[in-house]
Amino acid sequence: MTEQLLIHYRPLHPTPVSWALIDQHGKLSTIIESGDLDTISEQAKTHKAIVLLDAACLSFESVHIPSNNRQRQLQAIPYALEDTLASDIEYLHFALGRKQAEQGIPVIVLQRELLDSLLDQFQQAGITLQALLADVLALPINRNNDENDWCILIDHDHVLIKTGLSSGLYIDRQNLATMLPLLLTEASPAVTGITLYHEDTDSHAADLLGELDVSLSIESFTTSPLSILSQHLHDARQLNILQGDYAPKKQRSPLLKPWKAVAALAGVWLLLQLLYAGIETVQLKDKNQQLTQQIEKEFKRAIPNAKKFTGMRSRIKTQLKELRGGLSDDTQQHFLQILADATPALASNPKISINGIVYRNRRVDIELQADSLQSLEAVKSQLVAIPQLKTLLSTSVEKDKVNGRLRLEKQS
Repeated sequence: MTEQLLIHYRPLHPTPVSWALIDQHGKLSTIIESGDLDTISEQAKTHKAIVLLDAACLSFESVHIPSNNRQRQLQAIPYALEDTLASDIEYLHFALGRKQAEQGIPVIVLQRELLDSLLDQFQQAGITLQALLADVLALPINRNNDENDWCILIDHDHVLIKTGLSSGLYIDRQNLATMLPLLLTEASPAVTGITLYHEDTDSHAADLLGELDVSLSIESFTTSPLSILSQHLHDARQLNILQGDYAPKKQRSPLLKPWKAVAALAGVWLLLQLLYAGIETVQLKDKNQQLTQQIEKEFKRAIPNAKKFTGMRSRIKTQLKELRGGLSDDTQQHFLQILADATPALASNPKISINGIVYRNRRVDIELQADSLQSLEAVKSQLVAIPQLKTLLSTSVEKDKVNGRLRLEKQS
């Protein structure tokens, strides 16, 4: 029976660290020990580790994404949570759980810098991580088969509250009496029962909950919270923080060794393919530079006061988001479809410039300026050839410039 090393780690209070060996059912097979990470190194040589991370470092969210495709969920969730998070999403790591019918997709968010630091600390201590889990999700829940139960664990100044199968939070002990009534009031559906775990020497733990209108069950532990958390790892395992770029690397099997020669030949063939692709890349290099210059030119037109060309895509998305502010999703889609249909024709003549665009009554009015009437007529001819667009053009001549108003409307 393979044993694993279970570690309870609190980055904000790195010592002491609690750990023990558990069997495949989560049952403790050794006594719970404590110390620093280096003292675990000997056992870590022969056992992979599961780390329960302090919920004080984590944010628990829930997001409704219509797609069931995992990759699309991974792409969409950071932007769906962007407005609710204090930090830039580029500096955050998002770990996704399984999609739930009503609650949506559970998400754990934490700082990438913190996660990188944690993984570096474990690597230096010789600890191989198999999973990184939220400690609060390893608390028991639904002890009475009631989906509206909560579980609270008080360990010195730390308070963990599990509010669902994949949701929870951390509170300081001194704030529990104030925050718990507010949390219970806002809970939907209403909480029907609470199970409280506390150290057997903590005689004041139950008093922190005050007077509650829900049933309360109280249990104590004598050694460490790990004795409780180790028995209920199933829920926490559903949401492994080590995902995406941080997923554990699979070890190579000894059975693959005879295939090294085949792999070497495949590598030579791949190298030849890469050389051929490299030649094509060199040929396309000049064109790529031209496209880059054109992109920067169009970016400068869109944002005239821009001084740098970094993060152009995200900055353009931000500008579009601001410009689209009051439009409904259907209106935005209709407007963008018209522009998408008309853009090839409008971009085909560099002597035509766009001075303004107005969207009203499901029509797009575009103010144009050209060097000649023929240029505008040429653009109109291209647009008229598009079956799904109704095109009207009015022109006026002013000195050496020709002004035009182009009205575009989707054909019904």
